[in-house]
Amino acid sequence: MAPKELRDNVSRVKKSSPVGKGLFVCLRMADVLWQHNLLYRGWGTRLIEKLGGHPVHSSQLLYPAAISGLQPYYVVVNFLALGSSLKQVVHIVFVSEQAMDVGSGIAVACFNTVFNTVNTLLSLWTLTSSAASVPKSNSLLDTLSVPLIAVGVGAYSLGLLVEAISEFQRKTFKQDPKNQGKPYGGGLFSLATNINYGAYTIWRTGYALTCGGLAFGAMTFAFFFHDFASRGVPVLDQYMSERYGGAYREIKNRVRYSLIPGIY
Repeated sequence: MAPKELRDNVSRVKKSSPVGKGLFVCLRMADVLWQHNLLYRGWGTRLIEKLGGHPVHSSQLLYPAAISGLQPYYVVVNFLALGSSLKQVVHIVFVSEQAMDVGSGIAVACFNTVFNTVNTLLSLWTLTSSAASVPKSNSLLDTLSVPLIAVGVGAYSLGLLVEAISEFQRKTFKQDPKNQGKPYGGGLFSLATNINYGAYTIWRTGYALTCGGLAFGAMTFAFFFHDFASRGVPVLDQYMSERYGGAYREIKNRVRYSLIPGIY
């Protein structure tokens, strides 16, 4: 039986693609407004009702005295969507050198919007939402003191920061003419050869924990971990080995982990 062909979801060709990247940026920023409307305008609760579910009561969702009009828990949920979009927009504008055609720009943006939408809907569904466990004080600090929310927001923040910092470290290395034609294995990438993939897995898991609880958080971790371990890491290892040869093999021999330090 022939070995399974590896599939890469991103282009490795370095060239300008303003149309595809511009469309991606617009769609990611539109997602922020979409997630807010799901919460504030009641689109999400009505969709849950049409699907036969029971959404949280408006008293747990809306808080007219707040600037956003939302209870602190849903302010957090909204900011998770905002943070994910801002990070990806910054990456595509200031870090990425790879081409992104129109089809890829739409596909990648929609993929992230679908995941964000599922998270938002689960935060509104009584069976999965953490809204009921939030104190009635309408305090953001009290909301963040709920253990599951605290762990979720912490994992989200850590993953997003590690992903962004590692990618900027690699960008800085690549911009130095002395490093032309060399693979990068320093900074956070000295902890895991694909630490940005691992960080994405962590912040997606934290997002899911905050909105959908332990079960959905575990499912999200399993989905992304399996995808990166079985497809993302092998396809990138193949590309890097073909491009850099022994220099990349030296990094692989030195860096013990591939995805998440101490785990894999």
